[in-house]
Amino acid sequence: MSLSRWRLRTGSALTAATLVAVPLIVQTGAGQAAAGEQARSTVVLYDSFQKAGGYTLADYNAKWSNPYGLGEMALSDTRNFAGNAFNVSAAPFQTAYDFSVYDHLKYIGISKQAFPVPADGAVEISSTIKAATPGTVPGRIIHGTYTQSGAPYAQPTLEGQQAGAVMNVVDFGTGQLFDWFVAGNTAFALIERLPSNVTGNTTDTSSPDYVGRSKMYTQIIREVPAAPGVPHRVSIRFSRNASGSAADYFLDDALVAHVAHVGVPLDVQGVPYTGTYPSLGAGEELGSKINSLAIGHGLFSLLDAFPFQHPEAPELSVSVPLTERAFGQGAIATFDDFKVKTTTNK
Repeated sequence: MSLSRWRLRTGSALTAATLVAVPLIVQTGAGQAAAGEQARSTVVLYDSFQKAGGYTLADYNAKWSNPYGLGEMALSDTRNFAGNAFNVSAAPFQTAYDFSVYDHLKYIGISKQAFPVPADGAVEISSTIKAATPGTVPGRIIHGTYTQSGAPYAQPTLEGQQAGAVMNVVDFGTGQLFDWFVAGNTAFALIERLPSNVTGNTTDTSSPDYVGRSKMYTQIIREVPAAPGVPHRVSIRFSRNASGSAADYFLDDALVAHVAHVGVPLDVQGVPYTGTYPSLGAGEELGSKINSLAIGHGLFSLLDAFPFQHPEAPELSVSVPLTERAFGQGAIATFDDFKVKTTTNK
């Protein structure tokens, strides 16, 4: 998933206040924002995994954190920077968990800088991903059991759900998340709002910041072909103004998905999506609340039934055996050129 899998240690939470780093900043040409106004854009090259004398793991750790542990890398650390890029692999996956969202995250690095979102403008985060996902079988049916009723569960999965190389864009304050999943032959765009028991943003269920059953959602927007064996440029643009907010997903410079009213599930809005997964509540508009975005990258699996054993939906809790979670699939990924473009309209 999405970053719902980030709650790998009870009580762990990450906020924008913990994110500090100084990247290279390059000014770009201004564009017309509206009559009589000029848009101002800044591009940050956050990491290109290059350094005179050679980029090292120490350089990586200066820009990226692993607050939820090393995942698969704790068993076999494959991370390296050959070819002036970040290479990481777990093929096949060796870890599997049948509890909450623990199974989804195989490895993740999170930027030590969060990027402010203009009140009227946009933040676009991009990177290059080359992925292989050996052992995946598109359409593979995952079997399990509803823990409350004992009824059988069976659901087909996309290639990228079984294993994927992922770029995450996340606001930890609200739990709003945007993802690109890239697999061996396909890629999909995902949008999600993480519940508070995952982000740890609050434990007060009466707080307006609390995210539970009525506000959380995880939805795969659209799956598209992605040529195997080659790098793909992925980007996610979050934009907002006084009228609302939107998210746009690009693959190799082509617009793949557009989502308006960020924070409101797609099925609630009545707009087409893959059908994975139906929401449980109305959500809420978040445009005015998303004030900074951080970057994540890593290896993921997304085989569970939503809402991933959340305590507010016990009737939907599904147990999936470990043999259904790890069946010989894995991911091999190369990440490069993480950039952030910020555009301010006024």
